[in-house]
Amino acid sequence: MTNNHVVIVIPGLGDAVRRLSLLTHHWTSYGLTPIVYPLWWYDKKDFNPKLNALITLIDQYIKNGDKISLVGASAGASAVLNAFIERKDNIHKIIAVCGRLRMGDQRGFRSFLSRTKESQSFAQSVQLFEGREHELTNNDKEKIMTVHALFGDELVPADTATLAGAHNIVVPMFEHVLSIALSLTLFSKPLIEFLTTEK
Repeated sequence: MTNNHVVIVIPGLGDAVRRLSLLTHHWTSYGLTPIVYPLWWYDKKDFNPKLNALITLIDQYIKNGDKISLVGASAGASAVLNAFIERKDNIHKIIAVCGRLRMGDQRGFRSFLSRTKESQSFAQSVQLFEGREHELTNNDKEKIMTVHALFGDELVPADTATLAGAHNIVVPMFEHVLSIALSLTLFSKPLIEFLTTEK
């Protein structure tokens, strides 16, 4: 058995492993071990194999005796929530950072179809979570935090990025990529406190 608190970080559509590794590196000072795990959103493959691979990774850390939390940035947000539903009893905390969790009814540039047209697996991930959101209990939602931009996100509408009953917070920012970067760094205190709190 180990005392590691592993935080599996799932990037968004750009699969920016190096960037997210740099943005979360300082989390190690708080007893967290970030592991950035890309899902390769643009590889034309379905979401289910990606989810199964993520669950296999989670199971490896479970077997190792580690405490496990999940953080999903942008497209990674729905992915970590889908994984959480599969392993509720083994996941400590979940954070969804500026991520679309449901399709929404927007039209045009910010619509679900527009934002997912280049990645069928992203579309499937959002649809899967939206169809299973009702499975989350109030106790489950206590383990979940969502983060979105106070002054607007040009890619992810706020009403698709929050979860009723969860810890929904805002960062005093605008713009999608910048809001994610600052949520993980300059404004990371509430995220780190949430991850490191036992309940």
